[in-house]
Amino acid sequence: MFVQIELGFLASQFSGAFTFARYLPAYLMAHQFSSGVFCYNKPAWHKLGLVVDGTLPARVAFSLAKADFQVAGRAVYDQDIRTIPGYQAITRLDTGRTLSVMTSSYTPIQNESLIQIAEALHEDINLDAVCVLEEGKRVTFTAQIIGAEGDVVPGDPVRQYLIGCTSHDGSIPFQLLFSPIRVVCQNTLSAALGLANRQHHRDDSIRIRHTRNAASLIERLPELIDLKRKRFISGLDELKHMAHTPCNLLQFRNYISNVFADQLQGTVNESRGNKNTARPKVLEDLPAWSNLLLKYEGAAIGSDLPASRGTVWSAYQAVTEYISHDSGRTKDPVEAARKRFESMYFGQASEILNKAHQVAISI
Repeated sequence: MFVQIELGFLASQFSGAFTFARYLPAYLMAHQFSSGVFCYNKPAWHKLGLVVDGTLPARVAFSLAKADFQVAGRAVYDQDIRTIPGYQAITRLDTGRTLSVMTSSYTPIQNESLIQIAEALHEDINLDAVCVLEEGKRVTFTAQIIGAEGDVVPGDPVRQYLIGCTSHDGSIPFQLLFSPIRVVCQNTLSAALGLANRQHHRDDSIRIRHTRNAASLIERLPELIDLKRKRFISGLDELKHMAHTPCNLLQFRNYISNVFADQLQGTVNESRGNKNTARPKVLEDLPAWSNLLLKYEGAAIGSDLPASRGTVWSAYQAVTEYISHDSGRTKDPVEAARKRFESMYFGQASEILNKAHQVAISI
């Protein structure tokens, strides 16, 4: 039903468990994909890059993805071919392409550090994807954490990933993320970074300011991965509990009333503009209600899985699909998707998704 893929369904963690929300459409941003390799015969949504069966050793994957290049600082010149002091052009050595202009104090972290981390963790992870974005300005890998996968109901798998990324234009720091998002393009990298930077998920990312910190980080990573694996299993148990808890129509109405309680406060006029016809709001006054009800009754994507019908899991998914795919009143689809994306990570939608999860596990 709600399979987590890079541009289908986004699994995001709230309060130590997993919340599932439909991810933003691919047209929201340019993918900025330049080269890459994708394992397990799973191509990216943009259908670019090399697709292979199974996984690959880190160094082989980076080589096939053309992500094992080095960068170096080169002199910057003005229009009269005079050197501009205090600046350097960060240049990709294999192609000669200038990726950015930085101050002289900037020290690039080579892609080799990403390779070494992935190699050091070969007993805990299986490499899933390596991507070069915007001609090398950003490089990232995604790896499946061994033992951090499972089905909520049969046919509805979830998975936890380790993501490593760096930039050669100062746009993002060298960092590692624990995320349910498979990074295959700029879209999904932005989503993973946005999720990791949220208040509830700041412990899901590790940043390295200097190359000398990489060695000490590698020593700590197996312990951190084991901790994330245990949290994943605990979160999966919560989701399975939702999937095994019945939820009839009356219970669904109560669930939605609790999740959207703030929007159901106050009164509404039976006759528009006539305060004498004011009455307390009911579910049918909620703009989202008809959409939510249709999803709960079987219109949601993947709701044909029998094991999820009539459960708290299906009620919960009705909310997450509405929030991530249908909410908002903007007519332009791109603008609507942008607003949903921002709201899911930084605004009211984030609060609704969090509450939907908390109410669901309390039933």
